[in-house]
Amino acid sequence: MNTYNTADVLYAERSEYWRHAISRTFVPLESTFSGDDRYGVIRSGNWGDLRLSEVSCSAQNVIRCRRGADNHPDNAMLLSFISQGKTSVIQAGSHACLGQGEFGLYDTRFPYELHLHGETRQHVVQIPIEHLRKEMGKTEHLVAYSFGRKHSLTPFLYVLLNNLMAQPEDIAYRHTSVLYRQFLELLTVIVSDECIAKRSSRSSAGLLLQVKIMIDRQLSDTTLSVSSVAESFRISPRYLSMLLKGDGTTFGRYVLTQRLNKASLALQSPLYSNIPISQIAWELGFNDMAYFSRAFRKKFSCSPTEYRHQTGEA
Repeated sequence: MNTYNTADVLYAERSEYWRHAISRTFVPLESTFSGDDRYGVIRSGNWGDLRLSEVSCSAQNVIRCRRGADNHPDNAMLLSFISQGKTSVIQAGSHACLGQGEFGLYDTRFPYELHLHGETRQHVVQIPIEHLRKEMGKTEHLVAYSFGRKHSLTPFLYVLLNNLMAQPEDIAYRHTSVLYRQFLELLTVIVSDECIAKRSSRSSAGLLLQVKIMIDRQLSDTTLSVSSVAESFRISPRYLSMLLKGDGTTFGRYVLTQRLNKASLALQSPLYSNIPISQIAWELGFNDMAYFSRAFRKKFSCSPTEYRHQTGEA
C-alpha cells in the first residue's frame, strides 16, 4: 500500500508535497490549501481491478485543468465517498455539494474542481470508463451529482470500501473480481434508483438503467423478451428498443453480452468450480450448449473450458 503524509515534510514544503501526492495517486492536479492548516494523508492500493484510496486532509481547492486532462491517457471516472466533512464537485456545468454518506462521480478526461470545506475524510475509487459504460451506458449525465444519501444500499457500499482498506493487496484475483463485481452492482443500483427518483430532464437515462437492472435479474429466463420487459415498465417495445439503440446496442445483443459476462464471472469464481459448465450456461438462459460455446469463444477468444482453466491458474 502506498502512503503519503504531509507530517513527513516541513510545513513550508507541504503544499508542493501534497500536490505531488495527489497527482501521483490520481491524475495531474493543481491544489491549494485554504487557511493555515496544511495536512493530508493518502493511503492507496490495488485489489485486482479495484483501485481504492483513503484521503484525510484539511480544507483545500483541487483543480483538474484542461491541459492536464488533454494530455493524460488514464480514462477513468473517480468516485468520492464522503465519510467526514463536505466536498463540492464542479464539472460540465453541474455542481454538487457532498456530505457525509454521499458520493459523487467526476470524469478525469475533462476539467473539474473539488472544494473541500474544512477537515475531510473520503474514499476515492478509480473506475475505468469502459467498466462503467458496460453497467450504465453513457456516463456524461452522471458527473457532479450527489448520490446515496437516502438509499438503503449506501451503507453496504461504504462498508465494502472501508473494510477493503484493511485487507492485504495480494488477495487472489478470483476473490478480488467478486468484490469488484459487488462494488459495480451496488453502485449501479444506487445510481439507477436515484436517477429515476430525481425525475430530471435526463429521466430516460435513469429508465434505461432500471431496464438494464431488470434484464440482469432475469437472465435465467429463456423467454425474456423486449415485449415482456417493456410491459413491466409500461412502455412500448419500440420505445425500449429506441432507448437501447441510443446506448449503442439492441435488446438481443445486450442480453447476450450480459449472459456471457455472467458466465465468465461464474467460471472465474471458486464458488462455481465444481458446477458443470452446461449447468452454468443453462442457469443463465442458454438452452443450446453449441450456441453458448460459439458465442463465448467469439467474445473471449477461447472455449468456456479453456477460460475456466486459465483463470483457475491465475
